[in-house]
Amino acid sequence: MDILSFTFYGMMLFAVLLYYSTPIKYRWVILLGFSVYFVFHANGIKLALYMAFVIVCTYVISLLLDKYREKQRLCKAILVLGIVINGTSLILMKELNFFLNTTRIAASVFGKVLPLSPVSILAPVGISYYTLSLTGCLLDVYWGSAKVEKNVLKLALFAGYFPALVSGPILRKRESFEAIMEGHAFDYSNFCFGLQRIVWGMFKKLVISERLAVIVNTVYGDYYVYSGFYIWVAAVAFLLQLYTDFSGCIDICLGCSQLFGVMLPENFDLPFLSKSVSEFWRHWHITLGGWLRDYIYYPMLKSDFIQNIGEHSKKILGKKRGKKIPLYLVTMISWFLIGFWHGGEWNYIFGVGLFYGMVIVSGQILEPVFKKTITLFQIHTDCFSWQFFQVARTFFILAFANSFFRAVSLKSAFQMWRQAFCNWNPWIFFDESLYNLGLDRREWHILEFSLLALIVCGLIRHVTKKTVRQWLLAQNLLFRWTAFLLLVLSVFIYGYYGPGFDAQSFIYIQF
Repeated sequence: MDILSFTFYGMMLFAVLLYYSTPIKYRWVILLGFSVYFVFHANGIKLALYMAFVIVCTYVISLLLDKYREKQRLCKAILVLGIVINGTSLILMKELNFFLNTTRIAASVFGKVLPLSPVSILAPVGISYYTLSLTGCLLDVYWGSAKVEKNVLKLALFAGYFPALVSGPILRKRESFEAIMEGHAFDYSNFCFGLQRIVWGMFKKLVISERLAVIVNTVYGDYYVYSGFYIWVAAVAFLLQLYTDFSGCIDICLGCSQLFGVMLPENFDLPFLSKSVSEFWRHWHITLGGWLRDYIYYPMLKSDFIQNIGEHSKKILGKKRGKKIPLYLVTMISWFLIGFWHGGEWNYIFGVGLFYGMVIVSGQILEPVFKKTITLFQIHTDCFSWQFFQVARTFFILAFANSFFRAVSLKSAFQMWRQAFCNWNPWIFFDESLYNLGLDRREWHILEFSLLALIVCGLIRHVTKKTVRQWLLAQNLLFRWTAFLLLVLSVFIYGYYGPGFDAQSFIYIQF
């Protein structure tokens, strides 16, 4: 079910009316009913039953973890079983072709041909999100940081809560479980904020992202023709497309949830004001980064295996250098897993994973050199020009890395960047050549003004430390309603939708 469709919003209207018409004690049942309907409608019976099987397995294993908590070895074996079930289900459904392709390529290096063809497996919608949420539940129960849930239907609602199932955010039991389960009384401010956020998400997707997609598809579809600076334009356009698409989807999901009074965790916090790649990933896809940090990075860093590597490294490289080897190793493993989660292709693993890991590790290794350079050239690091340089540098690193995410393959991405440097054509910015990328002058102006509105909203958020909705609430009634009506009219008049137009699916729905 497309969350931009009239069917979805018809369902939302019915769900909201029924939710607030039901006694508070049973309102979670209404959310469960509509989540089940959404899952069956989006996946079909077979995939929905598969999702139910994984939820039941997690439920049973979490009960066993709680029952045998005092028996450490047995408890750990049960935990491993649960992680294997969840991990295997995700890999078989989404990442199997990665192993098949990698095995075939490795065999070809040694002159052997293996008849391993890609397989087409239809995965349940939201499998990457609910799998991580359920795995987090098991680990929280094992560590004692969350209570075991003894009602399988409530666990099913937590895993399949339909506003968060489409594209996240990734939920954690200790953060979001009670907010979903407890019934919420109708709150006018919450309801209005939810509607405003839904419309804002539509604006990002239908007005901005869909126009950027035209530019991106044109250049990426024929980068031998659109070479040189065209590729840089497309790389920047895709980074902005990815942000407006993904954050727009999250805005719609969080807005829909807020209509029920359920506040879900934020997934973005002004990521393009980041001064480094590390800072960027603390403000982009926040719930994924937090999940990897708490359930993979820190546990792995504390594991006996990594600690032993650290001890051996100290003996070989010295105490100061050797103690950093485990940190670098775990960082690279974590970034590989982030890239792997995004998709079983090497362009994802490199562009959204290993490349960022290499940038972060390189920055840590070269930090003394950077400090000496700053001292040598007497660079003032607390001034606007230096901070602007850091933000711009980070932005273009991101544009380069995410171009691999968009490319058809790792090979085609490198071929595209070779074309970027084989043709010097800066005049395209002045001779109206950009109007040949699928958008005419009027469409470009709409895109420019829309991006300006996005920037202004970001600056309001940055300066006031409040959301734009909170800032608007402090303004006069006429100003508030004028701003909201302009937003609604922009979506209706300038949005890409309607008969004859096939809006692209949200990018992160496939993950």
